Amino acid sequence: MTNAFTRTALMGNLLQDPEIAHEFSGAVFIDRMLQFERAWTEALKTTGAVDEAAADIALQAMDAFAPDIDVLGRASEVDGLPVPELVRQLRAGLPEKAQAAIHTGATSQDVIDTSMILTACSVLNLFEWRARALLECLDDLATRFADNPIMGRTRMQAALPIMAGDRIEDWRTPLAAHFDQLPELIERISIVQVGGAVGLRATSGSCDENIATCVAELLKLRVFPVWHTDRSVMLDIGHWLTKITGTLGKVGQDIALMAQQGIDEIKLDGAGGSSSMPHKQNPIRAEILVASARVVAGHQGILAQSMIHEQERSGAAWAIEWMTLPAMFESTGASLNNADHLLRQIRQIGSGA
Repeated sequence: MTNAFTRTALMGNLLQDPEIAHEFSGAVFIDRMLQFERAWTEALKTTGAVDEAAADIALQAMDAFAPDIDVLGRASEVDGLPVPELVRQLRAGLPEKAQAAIHTGATSQDVIDTSMILTACSVLNLFEWRARALLECLDDLATRFADNPIMGRTRMQAALPIMAGDRIEDWRTPLAAHFDQLPELIERISIVQVGGAVGLRATSGSCDENIATCVAELLKLRVFPVWHTDRSVMLDIGHWLTKITGTLGKVGQDIALMAQQGIDEIKLDGAGGSSSMPHKQNPIRAEILVASARVVAGHQGILAQSMIHEQERSGAAWAIEWMTLPAMFESTGASLNNADHLLRQIRQIGSGA
């Protein structure tokens, strides 16, 4: 999990990913909450749930809206999340009918869950671009070194000779499979949360199927049965992140072992140095891939606790997702970057290393 220490300049970007962190920043997440609120007002207008002229006034106010983030933060310490204060700020100074065109019938959970889905889809699309570069690196390594012999090892003991290409294929095959699953995952999780106060969308008055359908279309998401207490979608996201980081961790572990003195099956440019032993060349990014894989796997276990979601809405289980999933995303981003850097450091595998 990224934290105050790993975010310091002391650690560089080994354990963090500024691009992914930006996706979960307050400013960007507020923008996604506003996307939901705007879509909600549009849906209320389209379905005739509110006065059209009042909805237009509300939409114009949203276009010009500048949130007070400091106040949102202080209000979250009281309300447990920023949505009530965001709605107060959006409605401030508007005529009564225009105020009624903002958020009426929606809930904080609708806003937060949908915004989290929008964020997850955005980040996963970024990962798809990185995946292509990573697979190209592996293909390049196979072209250069596939026919070089190395020792196959089982249970960390010498077994039988294999080719470097065999091990590279062991790295590439699961990664390619995980990345091939990504479009289906993005499609599956692209669902809106519109559940009303207690998850009974169809009987929630101004929160009905027509509004849910309209909001989903405007946000380019799908209508789905209310998932207030079924957090499977969040676990599905975490499971994919765990598979990616775990597979990259295997790559890192193999490279670290191949680089051991006395085995010397791989040579790296720009390996890390030691403060007391200048003869050492430490496979830093390989080690970080292993560490990150284990941390993300641990967070997936914690994320699974959100499935214990009492009654119709749980504040505790919900908060677990906010504390784990963004960190898992950022660790995965850092792992993809570290893997790309590490693979480009390789100048020899196998004979001649």
